[in-house]
Amino acid sequence: MAEETLIFGPPGCGKTHTMIEIVRKELASGTPPDRIGFVSFSRKSIEEARSRAGAELNLGEKDLPWFKTLHSIGFNWLGMKPAETVGSGDFKVLGEMLGMAFDTNTADTLDEGMVPLSQKEGNRYLEIIARSKLKCISLEQEFNHQADYNLYWSMLTHLDETYAMYKAEQGKFDYTDMVEMFVQQGTAPTLDVLIVDEAQDLTPLQWRQVDVLKQSAKRVWYAGDDDQCIHRWTGVDIGSFMNACDNKQVLGQSYRVPRSVFQVANELANRINYRQPKEWKPRDADGSVNYSMHWYDVDIDDGSWTIMARTNKILNYLQARLKEEGYFYERYGNFSFSQKDLRAMRTWDLLREGKSIGIKECKEMFERMPKQGEGALLKRGAAKTFDAVDPDGFHNYDNLVAEHGLLAQKELDAATVVDLSLEERYYLSAIKRRGESLDKPRIKLSTIHRMKGGEDDNILLLTDSSYPAVENPDQDDEHRVFYTAVTRTRKNLHIVQSNSRYRYEI
Repeated sequence: MAEETLIFGPPGCGKTHTMIEIVRKELASGTPPDRIGFVSFSRKSIEEARSRAGAELNLGEKDLPWFKTLHSIGFNWLGMKPAETVGSGDFKVLGEMLGMAFDTNTADTLDEGMVPLSQKEGNRYLEIIARSKLKCISLEQEFNHQADYNLYWSMLTHLDETYAMYKAEQGKFDYTDMVEMFVQQGTAPTLDVLIVDEAQDLTPLQWRQVDVLKQSAKRVWYAGDDDQCIHRWTGVDIGSFMNACDNKQVLGQSYRVPRSVFQVANELANRINYRQPKEWKPRDADGSVNYSMHWYDVDIDDGSWTIMARTNKILNYLQARLKEEGYFYERYGNFSFSQKDLRAMRTWDLLREGKSIGIKECKEMFERMPKQGEGALLKRGAAKTFDAVDPDGFHNYDNLVAEHGLLAQKELDAATVVDLSLEERYYLSAIKRRGESLDKPRIKLSTIHRMKGGEDDNILLLTDSSYPAVENPDQDDEHRVFYTAVTRTRKNLHIVQSNSRYRYEI
């Protein structure tokens, strides 16, 4: 019988550090690294664990073969190949077969192992199919539970049969299949230790996978925070986490949340009916909590900021306003102004100054330059001329003109060379007028769900919500969502009060 421990990690209390320390002690006691499993539904969680293990324990990915997401465990253990994974092209084909619209980002979203939310008709049916499997209930039960009167049982069963047939014929699997098939086959890697991170967000099917994974383990650790369980719409079973075992520990000191934010967080946590009571202390700093009626009343001109909203729709509106105001920002790793364009413009400025540049920079600049019509600044096929020269060589303006098809006159400005649109030119000028650095945005945009596990010095939180969230008779989920949001704060929390009909009160 394995020795099991459940660790509750309130925000910023060093949960990942604690897990890595467990790995360190196991290695010191002689446990081979390939017999330590570190699993989660979240790719972000696994990437952080691998990074910390590399930095603190000097272990690479090959040393830790079972530091993986749950669906990736299924993929690898079952010997699947990347070409067998359902992708965006498959949903396009499926849509043509059924005469139904699908959001082709579905495949990418499912890489987190979660059911994606989309208003496309096909996705709404797919969500029911996936959730029925993740919750280990029948398709009919999940359809009745959703009670979406815009969806039809006959269409759901038709899509379910067609999707299953398509996958069988093409030899393809989606991420839910990987977990389901792993559970069905019943075998697992031989592990002495199993660590299950972000366990509060596991579905019943994923808990069954954990049961298979831990069958040979001598020690099992579950880690998470029920107050931050914000993916229940995917079919998460929070009770399984809270009752995973009798041996429970609470990490009691936050290294992130300052005192003023801690008070707000506690007030939100106390609204949650079903939870594990926890005593934890804030960071030894006052911080600040500020209330505004509109986001532009908050001075975001200095420092590092994350602006969070409940839904992508709200975030889209804000993104458009930030661009109008000339702010440089990042959303899900994508910068608001093309980094390739910026690098190409810097390369051109260096050439104008008489500097020499490498082939990689030359090719990237050539990609951004117009090559056709009266405005052509580069001969077609010019990039291929680099194939016959030293790959480590450097080239100046005159050399590029003489030997590599450059047509652009030296006096041209970088925006013209890169062929920026008028809108892009205006935006770039507005960014520069604000004095923003174009190396890396200091402002990030994120939904609350995407920001889980992250932190920033300054958090600007919009309290606008949506009809389904506000009208849900069980408000525990909303309390958890906004509890998670406010506890991303390291220093200053700015709460933007909404006058919308659908909003959350803080």
